[in-house]
Amino acid sequence: MKAERLWEALGEAGDSYIEEILVQTDKINGKSRKGRLWKTAAAAVLLAFCFFTGVPLLAAEVPAFYQVLYQISPAAAQFFIPVRESCEDNGIRMEVEAACVRGDTALIYVSLQDLEGDRIDATTDLFDSYSIKRSFDSAGSCQRVSYEEETGKATFLVEIIRTDGKPVEGGKITFSVREFISGKAAEEDVPVDLQPARLAERENVSFMEAPRITGYAFSEKMPAELEAEDFSKIVLQPQEMLYSPMDKIYITAAGYLDDMLHIQLAVRDKTTLDTHGYLYLTDREGNRVDSYSSIFFMEEKEERVDYQEFLFRIPKEELGKYKLYGSFYKAGRNVQGNWRVTFSL
Repeated sequence: MKAERLWEALGEAGDSYIEEILVQTDKINGKSRKGRLWKTAAAAVLLAFCFFTGVPLLAAEVPAFYQVLYQISPAAAQFFIPVRESCEDNGIRMEVEAACVRGDTALIYVSLQDLEGDRIDATTDLFDSYSIKRSFDSAGSCQRVSYEEETGKATFLVEIIRTDGKPVEGGKITFSVREFISGKAAEEDVPVDLQPARLAERENVSFMEAPRITGYAFSEKMPAELEAEDFSKIVLQPQEMLYSPMDKIYITAAGYLDDMLHIQLAVRDKTTLDTHGYLYLTDREGNRVDSYSSIFFMEEKEERVDYQEFLFRIPKEELGKYKLYGSFYKAGRNVQGNWRVTFSL
């Protein structure tokens, strides 16, 4: 088919969405004319394919195709994907409950309901596994806002704000979730039955270079000029469990080095059950003393273990004035699936 006949077949919709592709492409700073033309050509081919092969079904059933189209033009991808305001997978139903637009902001309420059991409760957390696809540049967020015990339904508010400040004018939104956690438990601000002074005097303590550092945390007292990559990477060699405040959470080592008390916290199933915790000290007046800094690292042998080593800059002879406390968290279950809804604003 000649180009003239192709565009005649595509009609105004083709012109409209190719123009939208050009507009979206121009918004990306630093893109060359060559890159613009490449995207235009690619979009034209995909649009032709879409119109003549029934892409709504293809976009819905072939995620790889949808992702390619979305990378070229979010507007075109969202135009072609079919509306589906509810879906079910793994016995869990996800449904769009309501949506509204207020100027540059779109608000959408989405619910999750367990049709087979009680895997959803008042602690249900999407665990940062959600994705928001839209046809315009924006920032999106999602938070749980309610739980109905009678129906077992948890409702989440999805908020989308245009980054250019312009009003949201219709279009489609695709919201997807791949997993959630629930049955969350917390033990907060509880005493830990270990004495800081005795921990500093432990013998047969060995230090090593952290195997796989995953992050750092610093207190406000840490000098601003001290960068994470320049900070000490020396951590305690993990040992046998010294104390376990909660299942899957352990204090595995402690020692004193370079005027700092090191206390090592190990957790299992962090990536599936969000297992984590925090340690801090209190002085004789009950004032909280947070760690000077902490180092995150992990080891993966038979299973993955994540560590956070807390460093307290307190003179060794003064540690007898302090007590050890902590807050600890974990979920009871992780439910995986493929939930996706698409709706018009």
